[in-house]
Amino acid sequence: MRLLTVIPFAVLLVALTVTATPAQERRTRLLGTLQRNLAKPAIPKDFVPRNENTTGGRFRTRVDHFNPQNRDTFEFSYFSNDEFYRPGGPIFIFVGGNFAMTTYYIEHGLLHDTAARDGAWLFTNEHRYYGTSTPVQDYSTENLRFLKSEQALMDLIEWIYYLRNTVVRDPNAKVVLMGTGYAGALATWARQRFPSIVDGAWGAGATVLASFDFQEHAGDIGEIIRRFGGNECYNMIWVAFRTAQNLIDAGLDETVTSLLNTCEPIEPGSLLDVETLFYHLKLAIQEAMLGQQSTTKIRDVCEAMMNSTEDTALNDLAGWLNVYYANLPCNPFDFDTNMEAAQVVQPGAPENAILGLRQTQYQACTEFGWFRTTDLDEQPFGDRVTMHFFLSACRALFGEWVTDAVIYEGVRLTNLHYGGQDPRSTNVLFTNGELDPNRLVSITSYINPYSYAYVVPNEFLYSEIYSIDEDDSTELVTIKQSIQSFIGLWLGEGLTPA
Repeated sequence: MRLLTVIPFAVLLVALTVTATPAQERRTRLLGTLQRNLAKPAIPKDFVPRNENTTGGRFRTRVDHFNPQNRDTFEFSYFSNDEFYRPGGPIFIFVGGNFAMTTYYIEHGLLHDTAARDGAWLFTNEHRYYGTSTPVQDYSTENLRFLKSEQALMDLIEWIYYLRNTVVRDPNAKVVLMGTGYAGALATWARQRFPSIVDGAWGAGATVLASFDFQEHAGDIGEIIRRFGGNECYNMIWVAFRTAQNLIDAGLDETVTSLLNTCEPIEPGSLLDVETLFYHLKLAIQEAMLGQQSTTKIRDVCEAMMNSTEDTALNDLAGWLNVYYANLPCNPFDFDTNMEAAQVVQPGAPENAILGLRQTQYQACTEFGWFRTTDLDEQPFGDRVTMHFFLSACRALFGEWVTDAVIYEGVRLTNLHYGGQDPRSTNVLFTNGELDPNRLVSITSYINPYSYAYVVPNEFLYSEIYSIDEDDSTELVTIKQSIQSFIGLWLGEGLTPA
């Protein structure tokens, strides 16, 4: 079966809060709400690494590749799987991103299956600052200055040189990179910047376009709700959000916070608390409907909301929310509480080692943006989640130096350096699910020498990275076969993609 179980965020947090204080419990249920850029691809809950060919290693490289006066070094982790390797075969790398490393994708999935065909040696690396691969003693703002995509690219390229010459012992071995989300962008950028080292790159859901105000995300979520949950569900959410806004504007904020069971009242005149509340309300709906990557789940959530016997749309939504968060005595929807999780600076803390929360937010504030506002008119989530909320989060976490100009300049330079949605690279492949809103900051139409872009019909994110399965749609099977054909083309096998 191709279907994988996505572990709900709440389940993960149970492990983090077993010994938590009451104050910590109130905030950790929503640790991931500070702008998670990308979702980690799903791994079966029962997966246990058992491949005797898989071994771990550490690679030492420079902390700062661009300052010859800084000679500090650090080690990042990687895994190797040589079960299919034949002398003269290529190197396949599942590129690490903003999540802790796993061996799953060098032991299962389409890249693993293709390695069996091509006699490839499989590797995966851990991105600097994530998991156990930290170049600094703590994640204070000053110490995060080495967390940049350009530094990560140099880590990757120096490691590839080491793999070719020291591990595989074939300096001419061809190299194919594959990554998901931000890591998919890194893979394609590595091919763009180092075509003499990387022979081809496949980015699944590769978020190559930095975006200051990613307002289209809410619009796309709204259309997905309308498509699979129906107009009535979409309209109910629209009315509920605007009713809550109108009540707060009329000074009846206590009515709203009582209905939504918030831990703290909205401070009079606190725009940030209002924005945080609406951000979480939107996020809860989004997580509930899309977290399992099932259109049936969207319908189920809509039915649960609309089958309520309450008098108003807001009451219906509040009733559903309090069932959804039934494990909590109250909902921590205030701004200050939500900043605490990403203010943890210890690299080994679960917030950083498992979730990569502070690091991901830093990259958002300095390089990528991807701030999911509700600025777009055509979406059901009101208009209270603005850039003010995200800018305030950046400043609360990293200091007053983070201004809107700093974020805008970081986004502009990222797109200038890598080309955004027009990278003009050869030997790259972009794949996206039709139901993944992040496709809007990826590439869905691209033709260049030995390059292409596919959108997988009626799929969410990353369905194309798993092995071909009997439950796959005809379109999905065709795209997976085409991916394998492109990889063969990059290796000089002369295969023609479908």
